[in-house]
Amino acid sequence: NLTGGVLLLRNKYFIVIYRGKDFLPTNVAAALTERQDLTKQIQDAEEKLRIKAVEPAQSGEDKGQAPAGTLAEFYEAQARWGRDISAEEREKMIEEASKAKHAKLVKRVEHKLAIAQAKKLRAERLLAKIEASMIPAAPDYDQETITDEERVMFRRVGLRMKPYLPLGVRGVFDGVIENMHLHWKHRELVKLISKQKVLAFVEDSARLLEYESGGILVAIERVPKGYALIYYRGKNYRRPISIRPRNLLTKAKALKRSVAMQRHEALSQHISKLENTIEQMKKEIGASEDGGDDNNRSSGEHGQFDDDNNRGSGEHGQFDPVSELTESEDEENIASDTDDEYKNEFDDYEDDSEFVDDHDEDDSEFDDDDEDEADNSEWEDEESLQSNIKKSDLSRHC
Repeated sequence: NLTGGVLLLRNKYFIVIYRGKDFLPTNVAAALTERQDLTKQIQDAEEKLRIKAVEPAQSGEDKGQAPAGTLAEFYEAQARWGRDISAEEREKMIEEASKAKHAKLVKRVEHKLAIAQAKKLRAERLLAKIEASMIPAAPDYDQETITDEERVMFRRVGLRMKPYLPLGVRGVFDGVIENMHLHWKHRELVKLISKQKVLAFVEDSARLLEYESGGILVAIERVPKGYALIYYRGKNYRRPISIRPRNLLTKAKALKRSVAMQRHEALSQHISKLENTIEQMKKEIGASEDGGDDNNRSSGEHGQFDDDNNRGSGEHGQFDPVSELTESEDEENIASDTDDEYKNEFDDYEDDSEFVDDHDEDDSEFDDDDEDEADNSEWEDEESLQSNIKKSDLSRHC
């Protein structure tokens, strides 16, 4: 404790103490501590002077302009040039945002569909390349036949057989035919158990095995492990020189073919689901747009004219030509100022402009009769004009 060293060994004869790697004499340690304190005092003094010089400059800059990109700048700009958004404009903005969101989702699903179609095309090419090396044998029309009694007997014996050949995911390949001939070396019947679940696929595999091996298909029976295929070698059976046929796939290629077929089937199901999803989403978007158009046509608050009501009854609905013309002029200005990016926004207003064009001729006939009514409803026209200007400004900013 007094020296600051580390006690290594203590005995009744001697004591061993290690001074440590960072040992310094007392005078040197005191000099270093004093120098560190002096350096810290100098740095503190310089920092105080620097802070005093920077604070007035920052305060003068803050008074002149608001900090960029902050909430204060937004509030200041909103107070100078902003305006209050009405409930209808807010609803319209929400509808447009929802439409844009749905369109983005549709594009994303279409992108996934394109990727899945490209993968399916690659799987088809790989499958065609693998199957090009497979040349199945033709059926033998001079094949030996068996009677019904023999078929029943062979079926009963084959189902009781314990040894069997498994037919897995690889399907029919050269190794299966080789094992069948090896079984026929010791017995007349051979039993294969297929793991396939569809009976049509099992029958196709059974016919292919019959053509390739030269045996006689006795029966296809359902067993707990799958489907049992029983083959009879025939009375005039002769073992071929090459028991492994060259026209079939190898074990490795058969596995690749199986994987490619599974991939192709999975991608086909995935593509069909994506197509159904895209079709359903497009129907929903179309239904929402039709509903929005019906609401816009039926609402007469901002100088919009209800076609069916005004044609049927002239007392309850009055036609306002000034508001309709101003709407069409605003739409033409929007179409001339905007680029291709805003064509979709202008399509929403085409129905209203066509509606005005269809009734321009009818308006010219009633101009003389409605002069007094137009004079009495000037303040309504001004409000509709202001609302249309707000709509056009909103569409331009969006």
